[in-house]
Amino acid sequence: MGHDLATKAELVKLARALGTTAEEIAFAAELPHSAIRRLRENAVATLYDEHKAAFQRVAMITRVLPTAVNVRITLRAFTPLLAARVAGELPPDRAAELANRMPVEFLAEACVHLDPRRAGALVHRVRPDRVVAVVVELVERGDFITLGRLLDTATEQIVRDVTATVATEALLQIGFYAESDEQLTRAVALLPPERLHATVRDALTGPPELRSAGLALVGRVNDEALRGRLAEYAAEEDDETLTKLLHTAIDDGALEELLLAVSVMSEQAQRRVLTLPALTEPHILGHLVRAVEKHDLFSRLAPVVALMDPDLRRRVAVAAERGPNLR
Repeated sequence: MGHDLATKAELVKLARALGTTAEEIAFAAELPHSAIRRLRENAVATLYDEHKAAFQRVAMITRVLPTAVNVRITLRAFTPLLAARVAGELPPDRAAELANRMPVEFLAEACVHLDPRRAGALVHRVRPDRVVAVVVELVERGDFITLGRLLDTATEQIVRDVTATVATEALLQIGFYAESDEQLTRAVALLPPERLHATVRDALTGPPELRSAGLALVGRVNDEALRGRLAEYAAEEDDETLTKLLHTAIDDGALEELLLAVSVMSEQAQRRVLTLPALTEPHILGHLVRAVEKHDLFSRLAPVVALMDPDLRRRVAVAAERGPNLR
């Protein structure tokens, strides 16, 4: 669909907002992913504001009724979509009071339709155990788009509770659709070392979509030391696993993410990846050279080049001379 992982994620999220499929809006892949994001945010704001006055009137009525009565009315007369829209117009404390009494399944479906501009204030007031239960329910449904959006609202304790509860595969998928690089970085930094190591291992040894999620993660983490830890864990894998990762990076247009990871590895880890048999293939080297040029990574990767043996350095030079003819 898209030309890189960020574009792919934004297309999927835009399609969800518009109630269509990513294939139907594939033409938008020609835009920068930041432009697709702005388009999505504007579309969401328009959709949620269209009937705002009507939902505000319903919210006013709920304020004069006891909480127990509101819960019964909501479960009998409101769909999760309508409940979410009304909740967005309630004071956060009042909305959280109602949410704490709703069935988890109802809340999970309502989260799909919650106005993202108001979600944070509400989620912060819902009981942590309820939040974790809703996250588990959404994971079981495979709704990682909603979870990625809700990650922005998560407190440190919620992140710790969730990462201790759900599978690493789910954490990778949630991270792929996360809205904020800063919040994603904070969440990854909270993972215990053994959990972080397992997440990297599962990304590299799992199916292609998990390798893609792992590449996106290492590219979005904005803490160099943390990125280095991720890269070090990856370098421990065998040749076959790392070669699959390399091919996935080529297919996904994610060589920049891969090269950034290599640039922050220790010298020992860099020497290890330079021994990959795949680096003897001219078309692989051609892709890597083009990526270095495209993303202006010369200075970052100069120390890696210095570690190459003469034969590999010669082959890299040949690949550079061949230009766009990668084969």
